[in-house]
Amino acid sequence: MQGLRQPRLEGDEYISVVDELMEALHARWPKAIVQFEDFQFKWAFETLERYRKKICMFNDDIQGTAGVALAGLLGTVRAQGHPLSDFANQKIVVVGAGSAGLGVLKVAYQAAARMAGSEAKPQFFLLDKDRGCIDSAAAPFAKDIGEVESLGLHEGSDLLEVVKKVKPHVLLGLSGVGGVFNEHVCILFLV
Repeated sequence: MQGLRQPRLEGDEYISVVDELMEALHARWPKAIVQFEDFQFKWAFETLERYRKKICMFNDDIQGTAGVALAGLLGTVRAQGHPLSDFANQKIVVVGAGSAGLGVLKVAYQAAARMAGSEAKPQFFLLDKDRGCIDSAAAPFAKDIGEVESLGLHEGSDLLEVVKKVKPHVLLGLSGVGGVFNEHVCILFLV
């Protein structure tokens, strides 16, 4: 299916259309669950926050992927014979700071904090484009340059360098960029 061959709506005009749609859906089917699927990154978190307390809804990229990933992460800890509380000690590297990657990190952080309390300092690492373009949704997961350097890494370190230095327990690919998980990365991670 093709969309309309015209520029996408932006800003207030875009939000106005989505507001109208959400209000109409809620008025017609007040008990319906509205699923947002493949919303542009720049709108995904904003629309989720905008409607989640008014309308029963969820964003599949943010919350659906996160729920499935967290189940897998916790299942892995259990399969290793460790108590679930060990999840808070896992080193997790996520490649991709889109809505799915950030959703997974957010829910994983919340789970680790519930398990370890306010003292939780999960070792989560997020790899994406350069730091000059950190989105506000990714900012809570950005590491200080000093912390990055203390690990023996530098600005622009690639995944292979990160896997060598961090030695993660978990490596999650949530990016559309091809070739990131090459043979060298996979072998190093599995060793």
